Amino acid sequence: MKKLIVLGIILFATSVMASPFIVSDPNTGVTLYKLKNVSTAGTETTTCIAQADGSLKTDVAGVPVGLNTVTVSACISSPVWGEACSAEVVFPFTRPALPAITKAIRLIP
Repeated sequence: MKKLIVLGIILFATSVMASPFIVSDPNTGVTLYKLKNVSTAGTETTTCIAQADGSLKTDVAGVPVGLNTVTVSACISSPVWGEACSAEVVFPFTRPALPAITKAIRLIP
């Protein structure tokens, strides 16, 4: 019984962390990323701290349904030179619409 409880906890924790992420390969020296999401809901700009290896990993579970276009810039920050960012890379993706409401639910003997 304990094994089933532990397995259930692991599966629940895994499903909670299973959001869709935008990721990149490691980029040496990159300290942060600037993301701009242009969607039907408007434009939202966010800054994301780079992972330890300079890669990008950001959760996009909260984006609106429909076409989303995210532009991403990799940036380095230096106390001497300030902040310098790469050209923007465009990444379009579509979040699927919600399913239709289920109809004709009933009990059968």
